[in-house]
Amino acid sequence: MYNANEQIAEFSKVNVANATRIAALSIENAEKLFRLNLNAAKIALAQGVEAHKAFLKKLGQMDRLRTELPESASPIVPKRWSELNTITISFGHGIAVAPLQAVMGINACINGGLLIPPTFLKRSEEEARAIGKRVLRTETSDKMRYLMRLNAEIGTAKKADVKGYYIGGKTGTSEKVVNGRYSKKQVLNSFTAIIPADNPQYQLLVMLDEPKALPETFGFITSGFNAVPTGAKVIARIGPLLGIEPRFDLPPSDRLILAASRTTQ
Repeated sequence: MYNANEQIAEFSKVNVANATRIAALSIENAEKLFRLNLNAAKIALAQGVEAHKAFLKKLGQMDRLRTELPESASPIVPKRWSELNTITISFGHGIAVAPLQAVMGINACINGGLLIPPTFLKRSEEEARAIGKRVLRTETSDKMRYLMRLNAEIGTAKKADVKGYYIGGKTGTSEKVVNGRYSKKQVLNSFTAIIPADNPQYQLLVMLDEPKALPETFGFITSGFNAVPTGAKVIARIGPLLGIEPRFDLPPSDRLILAASRTTQ
């Protein structure tokens, strides 16, 4: 586990008045920082409310997602968006989108930076990329994949690190609103995985509604002890069916993902 006090101390070195200076941090420290809600809030506030909203809109998270199916709903967003909303939304509270919409946004973060509208119809990768809209720089996307892989190596997604598949992952535990208040005991788990993290071919999203504290989860109801091991079992089962060839003895993520990224820039 990371020491929260050390995380805060590390963050104090960053000039939050200019969020672009976050690059001054080593990316490993940034991974630790982003796991702390306080620091996510500080970074979002440093960008400002309007910039925060604009980025979420650019990732397709503010408008109704249109597909071949007519059944879809608009995202639930604040009617009046204040700094307090930016704080809570920065770590996942106060906004709600459809699972497919979230998958679309995550895909843009790890596919090289292109926001590609999802479809239920068959199309080629070339056709998909042709209609994609660039929302992130390629090097930023590389770093996002690195962070997701690092999370599977040493973070909350460790229980999904199925040997041979080099997965990257991000966990989420959202408290549900019960009688107008956030509940500590009724939560929604989510876990998204990319396979493999150095060259993603598939994205998996697992959601568990109101997991229970069990001896097998050491009494925890968080994603890392529930949705993540579930995702690991899914990956282990479907990996061979999808024709994903396991690879072993791969170098750590800083060498396989970041180093490769630098050589192509």
